[in-house]
Amino acid sequence: MSTGDILDRTVRLYRRHFLHTLAIVSLPHILIVPIWALLGVGAWGRGGTPPWQNPAVMAVLVPFGLAYLWLYFVSMGALARSVSERFLGGTPTIWTAYSPVLRRSLSLIWAYFLASLAGGAVLGAGGGLFAAALVVFQFQTTIGYVIAAVLGIGAILTVVIGVRILFRSFLVTQVIVIEDVRGWAAFKRSWKLMQASVRKTGMILVFGIVVAFVISFLFNVPAGMVMALKPGWSVMILGRLLDSIGQILSAPILMIAFTLLYYDSRIRQEAFDLEMMAKNLGVSPGPSAPSQVNTSPRLTPPPSTPPTRPQARPAGPPKSYGAFKACPKCGAQVPNIQPSCGTCGTRVPFGLSKH
Repeated sequence: MSTGDILDRTVRLYRRHFLHTLAIVSLPHILIVPIWALLGVGAWGRGGTPPWQNPAVMAVLVPFGLAYLWLYFVSMGALARSVSERFLGGTPTIWTAYSPVLRRSLSLIWAYFLASLAGGAVLGAGGGLFAAALVVFQFQTTIGYVIAAVLGIGAILTVVIGVRILFRSFLVTQVIVIEDVRGWAAFKRSWKLMQASVRKTGMILVFGIVVAFVISFLFNVPAGMVMALKPGWSVMILGRLLDSIGQILSAPILMIAFTLLYYDSRIRQEAFDLEMMAKNLGVSPGPSAPSQVNTSPRLTPPPSTPPTRPQARPAGPPKSYGAFKACPKCGAQVPNIQPSCGTCGTRVPFGLSKH
């Protein structure tokens, strides 16, 4: 698929399964209203005391915040799983989308923590180099200017590397919920799949940011006008509610697009068989469309030609793809969905199915 194909299919999937998609992504946002209600009570309902200075409010806000982060990662993983099953011809429900992701929720958080730590550390180093360049530049000497220029160039290169690291981690969710690869291995797997998709990723991000900005503008402008006319904690909660609705509507765009990009990368780089993935995920493709009936008159053979007897079908059940491949090096069983052996790391072609 080209970038245009991915975006077009993203919009079509979102439109056709609108309510199902919103039901998946809205779960963490249900906690937004109680959180902002507590903030409003803490800020305006008790003499203007800031919430962070109210121990009772903070004792409730911290668990709410942690639960929101956990549910957010789970909902994005469930959406990726749902899109995967749709792409493979299945009909997922909310439970079939959430149930396999709940078992991997901590792996999702851990993998994103590692990716954020790696990218954030590099970006922090770039910021430190830039600050050092500004300090050296204040000496106003030739050597100082040269050192400041070198530090500035180093800061720019470091920031580019940090952004590249974050870009390469955009398929971590898909790798974990589809391939069941966890931890640092999930980040390395995402890095490899994103190797030839940086340009597509940039265009998908621009599209998603524009859509999110338009939706946020449509919901936040009325809320801002109401808050300006009648400020208060109840109006603030209403504004946060409208903002949450905007986030619910815009959040699925990028996750759907990146799930399709995941499939595109695997098919391009590894010639992956979608039927194998469907069987491995337990997806039952829908019935194929009935073939058109040929209404043309049949041609009867001439009398001298003996009628041909139909060929006998082979006995036994039809051959199907196995759930595992055999590693050619150590002989271990490797799930079809994984490209390499988890024991010795050998790349295992998809043709080495083990029935």
